[in-house]
Amino acid sequence: NRFAFYRPALYDAAAQRFRLEQSLRRAVEAGDMMLLYQPQVALHTHETIGVEALLRWRQPDGRIATATEFIHIAERTGLIHELTEWVLRTATEAVVRWRSQGWHHACVGVNVSPMQFLESAFVEQVTAALAATGLPASALELEITETVFQTGAATIEALGRLRALGVSIAIDDFGSGYSSLTSLERLPITRVKLDRTLIEAVDSNPRSAAIARAIIVLCHGRGLQVMAEGVERPEQLAMLARYGPIGVQGYL
Repeated sequence: NRFAFYRPALYDAAAQRFRLEQSLRRAVEAGDMMLLYQPQVALHTHETIGVEALLRWRQPDGRIATATEFIHIAERTGLIHELTEWVLRTATEAVVRWRSQGWHHACVGVNVSPMQFLESAFVEQVTAALAATGLPASALELEITETVFQTGAATIEALGRLRALGVSIAIDDFGSGYSSLTSLERLPITRVKLDRTLIEAVDSNPRSAAIARAIIVLCHGRGLQVMAEGVERPEQLAMLARYGPIGVQGYL
């Protein structure tokens, strides 16, 4: 009791998704994934306090694809679990190597998909990565988005177990979408990362500056660390330096 309309573009889109999925599977097996590390700097000391591990895909033509181009495919196909395991192992091995070479307080942040928390073995996966490399749990920070709320109480319980291990937890992209102050209360977090869309106009838009300052003051009042993402201009850096002891990262 309905009409269904077909357009060739529907097949083309499905075929493109299938090709991308197969290419991603081959890339994971062939070792074509790579991590780039973006430094995180404490503004009040100008010290590099850690790095964020950024997942990239090296294309056959030499182009480097960012995670936003393929992570949704990995989540839909289940490849996200294999990718996360590889990222954890590779990132923790890198930090152990840096520490042995003289950067004794090196730390790394790793992005985690909300889907990972639906896996009962995720906490054990993190524990195994730390045990295999001998990296202290305090040197690892897992970055999550507020969409973890959608996965229910099991997620909160898993985060609590990770914090009990000593792993740091950061809310990523805070200030974008429907960021909720409730998350600052309910989630067992140690750091809030301000989204680049909020930082983008912090030096030119008084409203953006006021919002960023208010969030930073609130976080400091809750005993939470703050990291500003997407810092690309000296003017942004100068403005953020007025807001107390925070960290910054970005292409600047």
